[in-house]
Amino acid sequence: MTIQNGAAMKQQVSLRERLTSAEGASFVELALVLPLFLLMLIPVVDLGRGFYAAIEVASAAHAGALYGVENPSDTDGMIQAAKAGASNLSDVDATALSGCECSDGSSPVDSCSSIPSCTYNYVTYVDVTVRSPYRTVFGYPGLPSSMNITRQIRLRVGGD
Repeated sequence: MTIQNGAAMKQQVSLRERLTSAEGASFVELALVLPLFLLMLIPVVDLGRGFYAAIEVASAAHAGALYGVENPSDTDGMIQAAKAGASNLSDVDATALSGCECSDGSSPVDSCSSIPSCTYNYVTYVDVTVRSPYRTVFGYPGLPSSMNITRQIRLRVGGD
């Protein structure tokens, strides 16, 4: 009988040790803290996606404007270069135009259809605007769930 009582005491002691042991406490803490970390991680990833889209849109507008510096009258080529520069984004919209303006930035004339009236010389320019919609993964209080990211680049080509 003492052997059975000793075994029963051993089981009770090991059960008591298990309940008072700190070995499982880290798993309980992990189970409580992991959802909080995920709730903090998701907005950070979402914010990173937004910054990536903004950089991609700016890069696309710059690529379209650089193409326009070499080919100022080819607005369709500027649009295609801008869209190709944002190939990682969907629903990209681009517009392009070229024109003339005074060297101080006044009196712009689209397509250089007439020479601007300047006291000094005038310059030609290309202007590329790229837009892309951005949607957040989740809705956040106080922030819109979708927005347009827009970037406009104007580069001067040359002048008179």
